[in-house]
Amino acid sequence: MAGHSTWKTLKAKRLLDAEAEEHPDYTRAVRDMDLGDRLREVRVTRNLTQAEVARQAGISQPALSRIELGGGVPTLEMLDRIGRAMGVRLTISVGDDQAEQIDLLAG
Repeated sequence: MAGHSTWKTLKAKRLLDAEAEEHPDYTRAVRDMDLGDRLREVRVTRNLTQAEVARQAGISQPALSRIELGGGVPTLEMLDRIGRAMGVRLTISVGDDQAEQIDLLAG
């Protein structure tokens, strides 16, 4: 199992691999990494291993690892399963931060 210093090394390498901010893929890469960072933070805070969460979510541990490193983009259904496996409700906002907020799932 990779230690915290290994995680920081991998994250730093991933940041260096990302191209300059002007590149159109940069924003997406940062968003993917931020999602992965947040999922990892929640998992670690809840004292869960990648193997435990992956098993309960019905995905492989390497797939969860890729997501946490920002290299895999989970579907909404997969995010739902990961959240349930960690015992949390995940809320994701998309769009312009200044725009009107609409909850599509509100009854």
